[in-house]
Amino acid sequence: MSLKEHYEAAARAVCPIYSFLDMKIDSIENGIYRSKIPLSANTKNHVNIMHAGPIWMAAEYLGGLVAFHNLFDSKYQPVVAGVTIKFVRPATSDITAETIFSEEDAKSMRESLLSAGRFDFSIHIVLRDSIGRIVAEADGDYVIKDFTNLM
Repeated sequence: MSLKEHYEAAARAVCPIYSFLDMKIDSIENGIYRSKIPLSANTKNHVNIMHAGPIWMAAEYLGGLVAFHNLFDSKYQPVVAGVTIKFVRPATSDITAETIFSEEDAKSMRESLLSAGRFDFSIHIVLRDSIGRIVAEADGDYVIKDFTNLM
């Protein structure tokens, strides 16, 4: 099983809606993180374009993917603090969400977790249709810390 497949399986295990949406991980290489959701009966709305919910979920998921791919200790978990999204055009095909989280960003995350036990970060996410047109842009805010006292 590849690392991408491992992350997909883990996400689907803790959040089964990712299976329902058939969300896939397209990239975790070189600081480029991408998730994909196909246009299907499970993701269409009443006018046969992708529903806003799956578009938002493709974007929101990237914060968790970035965190899990760069965490060194499983006691730390990411949670979303907020995602704002602007829908630019209808998504009439599969969509891909993309963000960049550099090795420098990952280093800052690890240093902050070691020194403060917490890391807050923001990412900008661009969502495109199958021919590369931007369908939405989002900004996500996330918190990583030890949440074991809540579990």
